[in-house]
Amino acid sequence: MEIIDLSQEIYSRRPSSASQPTPIIWTNVHHADYTFKHGDISFSSKGLIMSDHCGTHVDAYSHFDSRPDALSIDRMPLDRFFTPAICLDFSHIPAGSYITRRDIQEGLAKTGLEIRPGDAFLMRLGHLPEGIKDAPIRVFERQAIMDRYLKGFPGLDREATDWLADQGVVHIGTEARTVDNPSQEHWDSDPPNPSHTACRDRKLVVTENLVIPERLAGKRFVYAALPLKIREGTGSPVRAVAILGLNYPR
Repeated sequence: MEIIDLSQEIYSRRPSSASQPTPIIWTNVHHADYTFKHGDISFSSKGLIMSDHCGTHVDAYSHFDSRPDALSIDRMPLDRFFTPAICLDFSHIPAGSYITRRDIQEGLAKTGLEIRPGDAFLMRLGHLPEGIKDAPIRVFERQAIMDRYLKGFPGLDREATDWLADQGVVHIGTEARTVDNPSQEHWDSDPPNPSHTACRDRKLVVTENLVIPERLAGKRFVYAALPLKIREGTGSPVRAVAILGLNYPR
């Protein structure tokens, strides 16, 4: 069995979507300040201020559904976050374009994989091969990373998202900050966020900001991305992993 980490780092001032605050992390208890009269043990801890959509995270239904009965993250069924999964590589799809049903079907045919009911479907995009590391000090370097992070990727179209749901997919994961094409998330987009809209209508869970190594593409595995139990949370940071060599009980 092998466990592969699929998560971005969380650190102060890491890039975030425009709608989310930049995380702030500080040491609120230092070892030097938490010592004892006897013995040599001491303690330290960190304080964190961040969004419930910081870094690699999952969306609760209440994130994209305003109805009062839409589930917040603390009420979401946990079996949606621990599932069998497959991964396809879409790094050949240009930034700003769409991942279509045909693209998915061609990827399945090329790899010999099949979608089974209850699967998570992970998309490797390759636009940030090492995820979001420490932001460079140089302004132009930081801007280049921000440009790739904010809009340097393709997104699912509505038909592809509905087709995945029709095949029994319950969870979609992407390396991008959104499953949507970034050109369709503006306030005057028509329609806005079609993939998120399909996820709302079809009750699909979403993981965003994954870091997927090339070697995972074309494989079947177990996917785990358990959320924190945040009361009324609209999402949660997760430590997403792929588990190779583990048979998922069906």
